Amino acid sequence: MVECRVAHLSSHHQPVDNRIFQRECRSLADAGYTVHFVVRNPVDEMRDGVHIMAIRTPRNRLERVTVTAFQVFRRALESKARIVHLHDPELIPWGFLLRALGRTVIFDVHEDFAQAAGVRSWIPRPLRGLVAHGWSGLAWLASRAFHIVIAERYYARTFPRSVNVLNYPHLERSAALRSVARTATQADRIRLIYAGSVTISRGAELHARLATLLPGCLIHFCGHMSRATADAIRRASGDATIGVIAEDGSVAWERRSDRPDAELSTILLEGVDYYVTDQMVAALQQPWTAGLSLFPYSEHYYEKELTKFFEYMAAGLPLIVSDFPNWRAIVDGTRCGLAIDPERLDIAADLIRHLHASPAERLAMGERGREAVEGRYSWTSQRQNLLDFYGSLAR
Repeated sequence: MVECRVAHLSSHHQPVDNRIFQRECRSLADAGYTVHFVVRNPVDEMRDGVHIMAIRTPRNRLERVTVTAFQVFRRALESKARIVHLHDPELIPWGFLLRALGRTVIFDVHEDFAQAAGVRSWIPRPLRGLVAHGWSGLAWLASRAFHIVIAERYYARTFPRSVNVLNYPHLERSAALRSVARTATQADRIRLIYAGSVTISRGAELHARLATLLPGCLIHFCGHMSRATADAIRRASGDATIGVIAEDGSVAWERRSDRPDAELSTILLEGVDYYVTDQMVAALQQPWTAGLSLFPYSEHYYEKELTKFFEYMAAGLPLIVSDFPNWRAIVDGTRCGLAIDPERLDIAADLIRHLHASPAERLAMGERGREAVEGRYSWTSQRQNLLDFYGSLAR
């Protein structure tokens, strides 16, 4: 039994965040650590062996990086944790103070923030270069003051003395997905799902445009999205019927054409202004033709290994992804899907029709994806990396 108190700190993420809570915090708690998670939540509570320490949800980004970041720091002190694990860049300055107060500090690099500045719509274009340089400077300082954990292999170029804790699926907790029995039967219509955060930079408009190229198809967007993104999907999907799924599961339908139902595509929007958790697992268990990840060209995503890939694979779904080099390597290496030029949606539509008409091929792709997740892309190896790393710090 490990006797060590640790605190994971976030000013931005949700209390059931897949990486922070489901993988890292719960794995540490299962290993015997006393784990606190300082995060936006209505109340303090104990959840799955983790002490949730609540902070107020900020009203805007400025409040988040100032007032909320200070609240996180204050609650970190209350936790009396020996090891503190930061998950947001605005917490780095407070990390320096925590280190000065004798805490062991870890910074968890979830993404390439310098590249991300180039795709963040809320950062004015003239300022994106300045923001990217600012992050690079902050990252340089953090790498010299803190221990570094990275979520993607290629971040090691920026943080060469880092520890890999990659976002691979937790096999025990994805059992519901892995237990779904896929069959080689012809579905009544093309059924496509996108699971995860829904934004323009993550292909929301491209996925919606498929509705105009595949008449009669169903496309389900399952993940948090802003109302502005939902409106962009409406505009891009032509006259498709829209179903907005509320947090309680009710559906508000928007019929936008007098054409026969058989000719109309259907778009389901689940997660408009709320966060989707258990609903995503339930959605992925449905009989889909494929899981979508057709992102527009962006250097920010070229080398990433998206968590959604492995969730689709665990669910036995073929992948339809952009032909970025690393993405193509994953789907071609496992033969679990298709990598397609995101600017040629006509080709994507033809290949999706082929998948729909070839249930045996679709089933084989899904099974190969499942085998790859169980043998190569599981959280088990990453959990051991995390525990070995923490063990070295807790001595």
